[in-house]
Amino acid sequence: MLNEFKMMLLSSFLIGFASAASFDCQKASTDVEKRICSDTQLSVLDEDLAKVYKNALQRDPDRVKTQQQRWLKYTRNDCNTPGCLKDAYKLQIDRLNGFTTRQLRSLSKWAGDYKIDGDDLSIQSSLHFSYTSLGGNLHLCMIEGKFTESMGKLTFDDNSNDCHIRISSKGENLDINISECRYYCGMNAYTTSGMFTKQ
Repeated sequence: MLNEFKMMLLSSFLIGFASAASFDCQKASTDVEKRICSDTQLSVLDEDLAKVYKNALQRDPDRVKTQQQRWLKYTRNDCNTPGCLKDAYKLQIDRLNGFTTRQLRSLSKWAGDYKIDGDDLSIQSSLHFSYTSLGGNLHLCMIEGKFTESMGKLTFDDNSNDCHIRISSKGENLDINISECRYYCGMNAYTTSGMFTKQ
């Protein structure tokens, strides 16, 4: 009788745990999905992201869908540790919230979405950013990190991969110089420097 009771409790726990993420954990097939289902914090972040994504779709469905698909393929699914996944989820939630409210933008003069040709740069009020450039054969450049603000300019330095970004504001737009960031790019993708227009 006691063993049956324990089994019932365990089953109830597993059923509740399996439905904690935004998807059915019993159908999880990839390593990333299994990792999300086995970590309570990741599971909650996945649910939070699903809610934010749903709200963001109402504002700009085509752009949000494209950005989310890129994030899933090139950011989330590239994570091999819970820590990487948690950081990726938090950044994506912050980014998608930028589609649904102007409050974040009012907190920082830099915050917003910028574009030049096919390249996109999204900067949050926290100065976390995401840069994407789609090149030939669907190869992608994707850089994510956090800018440092000093002397009226933004800088990002990843010395271990020899990647450097320098930004100055030109009215609402940004003059951006990206150098030596090949580590972040696929074979047929390249970063672009120049005047990025605020969207």
